[in-house]
Amino acid sequence: MSDEVVLCYSEETGLAEELVRLARAAAPSDGSRVRAVVLPGAPADAADRLVAAGAHGIDAVTGAASPDPAATSDGLRAVVVATAPTLVLIGSTKRGREVTGRLAGALDLPAATGVTALRLDPDGIRVDREALSGNAVAVERIVRRPAVVAVMAGSGAPTATAVTSVDRRTHPVAAFEAKTERSEVRPKAGGQLEIEKADRIVTIGRGLKKKEDLAIIEALAKALSAEVGCTRPLAAESGWLSDDHWIGLTGHRVRPKLYVAIGVSGAVQHLVGMRSSKVVVAVNKDPNAPIFAQADYRITGDLYQVVPALVKAFA
Repeated sequence: MSDEVVLCYSEETGLAEELVRLARAAAPSDGSRVRAVVLPGAPADAADRLVAAGAHGIDAVTGAASPDPAATSDGLRAVVVATAPTLVLIGSTKRGREVTGRLAGALDLPAATGVTALRLDPDGIRVDREALSGNAVAVERIVRRPAVVAVMAGSGAPTATAVTSVDRRTHPVAAFEAKTERSEVRPKAGGQLEIEKADRIVTIGRGLKKKEDLAIIEALAKALSAEVGCTRPLAAESGWLSDDHWIGLTGHRVRPKLYVAIGVSGAVQHLVGMRSSKVVVAVNKDPNAPIFAQADYRITGDLYQVVPALVKAFA
């Protein structure tokens, strides 16, 4: 296999570290190089963390920080033009998937999103992608390089590989010209929770009647030393919890040792996000709820009676 130059980026530094480790494993030839991009606004220790993960080079983009995916795409495009990579890996977050499409479109490159595994072969880039809401895996081969590939978190990246020297480059980018007018700026709720790292999660679904009743769910989570998760409607529609808690196809993917699903029906879009959980406990008043098919332990009953009883039992 010819030497590869793989460029890695994610707005989530932890995921960017995963991409670097994955790239080192996928492009193991001695001449291959893995580079990581750091954009304005990244944490102060981002570059050091990426080097520790195994990056041979750091490409720091200078300029004004902007949360706009179009600005991110512009910054990455400048780095791609300067470094001529054979593959660009981007974290397959909600923002990352948009950046992937923008970058691939701007440079006329092939792209793939929702990738869970990849391998660089002499005849192309083989990727495994989620299909049919996570119920199937599509195995595809990208035959034209460079390509832009968005990789899911938790895709089995190996441990870090040390580097002996690091090539650091700076890429100045012209001020981003937004195509929209900013009408208001509000701080986003949450932002500190990394639910993917939780060993125990208590997730609430539509079975909860009102926002104030989150208190009983939080009490159970506290008793179990767990984090609180939720289904899409509670985050995206009701706004009862921030996106940090959202588990599912378009939310976060988790693999805790214990997953307690309360008032969760078990729609396939949610199951995609939690199916890797080691032990699943489900509480639902509907004995035919689909979530029960995924559960190791099942409790049929009203959550307003079952949850306080569980809190009392574990207190």
